[in-house]
Amino acid sequence: MKDKSILLGILIIIAVVLLTGCELFYNLVDHEEFKEHFGALGYTVVDDEKGLYDSDAYLVATKEDVPFKVEYYEFASESDAQKAYKEYKDSIGSYIKTDSKNKETKGAVFTKIVAVSEEEYIVISRVKNTLIFIAGTNDYDDEINTLLEDIKY
Repeated sequence: MKDKSILLGILIIIAVVLLTGCELFYNLVDHEEFKEHFGALGYTVVDDEKGLYDSDAYLVATKEDVPFKVEYYEFASESDAQKAYKEYKDSIGSYIKTDSKNKETKGAVFTKIVAVSEEEYIVISRVKNTLIFIAGTNDYDDEINTLLEDIKY
């Protein structure tokens, strides 16, 4: 009987962690951490460009040897980030030349969509009040995935 209640307790904890989007599975990166992390990887990070959406911070990370840029937004609220995510998602067709397979993942405090077409590889990832957008090519999908996995986006 005691073993069953311990097992039940463990299952409840696991369920709560999975359903609430516990921080074990994502990492909120603020604009300073984004600058430091991508700067350390050899990216040039600038904050003097204008993003598509009004935000508290908009940074763009580029590197000479990769044909994509990493756009980072930090919004005043989570609902602002959700709105920007939805607008990016709704306009994903403007970034892709052919039909794509889109895979969306949702949690309590994050949403992520990966769109893959014949040539393009696009990722839109939102965690709380931040959003990262990358429009790359299939040739660089592993590198893009690694960049996002490193920061748990």
